[in-house]
Amino acid sequence: MICFKTKDMLRAVIIDDEVKSREAVTHMIDLFGEEKLVVVGYGSGVKSGIETINELNPDLVFLDIKMSDGTGFDLLKSFKKINFDVIFITAYDEFAIKAFKYSAIDYILKPIDPEKFTEAVERVDKHREKSDLDFQLKVLMNNMNQPASAKEEKKMVLKTSNNVYVVKVKDIIRCESDRNYTRFYVKGEPSIFVSKSLKVFVDLLEEFAFFRVHQSHLINLNCAKQYVKDECICIMDDDSKIPVSTRKREILIKKFEEL
Repeated sequence: MICFKTKDMLRAVIIDDEVKSREAVTHMIDLFGEEKLVVVGYGSGVKSGIETINELNPDLVFLDIKMSDGTGFDLLKSFKKINFDVIFITAYDEFAIKAFKYSAIDYILKPIDPEKFTEAVERVDKHREKSDLDFQLKVLMNNMNQPASAKEEKKMVLKTSNNVYVVKVKDIIRCESDRNYTRFYVKGEPSIFVSKSLKVFVDLLEEFAFFRVHQSHLINLNCAKQYVKDECICIMDDDSKIPVSTRKREILIKKFEEL
């Protein structure tokens, strides 16, 4: 297929061993219009996918995780440098999905949801000049190779407008909401300002002894030094004093007792 690229158009290839999945992604792409996103080729597995990418040099690859001749990770490992963005297509379990979230890598669940598909593509389009996929994939593979119980080694990618940080979850002291943004306070790092709401991280970090003590504050209970009942504040390892809302006080005390 010959496609002449306009300035803002994303050229995409779809690599999936299921015909129906390739057709579903193609249909979603068609909804964008050719001036925004266009399919330039397909692959039905790891081998054909590598050949397609090398031949067409796409901007974006929609990549299935598990295929008949290997995995999407096998395909990516064959490239010394990844010069394209990737949106994974997966039917993986909850543990694997969380690994994607910790790595800040886009994915689409099967069956494909149109709204989630659109959001993933728009994120790629917004940040394509600052791709850090090599960096993020290392974190993803580290997390996926760790057993679900190995929480001490879990890592997380935090992306700001200028930098990408990889931090251990256990080193996150607290998170503070700033409207639709979140500021992270991490041991040994300056504060990190991320363009995602606090709720995103509440859902992601709750299994690691994080607790939302206030509408604007999520704390790592393992990094709390003292709870001052009279003042309704929690003093953290960085000596910050975090307010605790009235309805969270009793729950917080129980959480501390469970540690």
